[in-house]
Amino acid sequence: SGLFIVQEGHQAVVTTFGVPNKEVATAGIQWRLPYPIQQHETVRVTQVRSVEIGGRSNVVAATGLRDSSMLTRDENIVDIRFTVQYRLKDAREFLFENAKTEDAVELAAESAVREIVGRSKVDSVLYERRDAIAAELVKLIQSQLDKLKSGVQVSNVNLQSVQVPEQVQAAFDDAFKAGADRDRYKNEGQAYASDVIPKARG
Repeated sequence: SGLFIVQEGHQAVVTTFGVPNKEVATAGIQWRLPYPIQQHETVRVTQVRSVEIGGRSNVVAATGLRDSSMLTRDENIVDIRFTVQYRLKDAREFLFENAKTEDAVELAAESAVREIVGRSKVDSVLYERRDAIAAELVKLIQSQLDKLKSGVQVSNVNLQSVQVPEQVQAAFDDAFKAGADRDRYKNEGQAYASDVIPKARG
């Protein structure tokens, strides 16, 4: 009754009177003492799991904003939705160090994105640093999960939507278009000067 099989891509944690052993059983035929002295719990470690942040469309009644909205450093509001992909790296930590590891991943991701957005300007969040923000999120989420001994390895963060609230979306689009027009006129002026000035000197 103590024989059990761990499938490929899985790990098993054996407990002795409910206390997990330090060593983790890997793929193959394994043996433990019969129940009730020892038991085992198996988890799949190669499976890529994901959690969606900001996907819920809950609206805070007091402000009319989504619960995924947050403030930037220059006091603008942005709404960010993204997906965190992760896999397990330590079955023992995943099963026994935290009551709900999936919830820990979600809370760590929400905390990390608010920290990064809070120290960034709205233009960099919306347009300039989206890829850099995703990379920063991976590092910061992983750092927080390591402190919790979650047994989780974050593999990727996919930013799905970064936008300002609907109430001010048109104003932001106008401001962005005006900035693009300014840069275009400036480039046209410099091109004209580069053409005329040498001729005048000649």
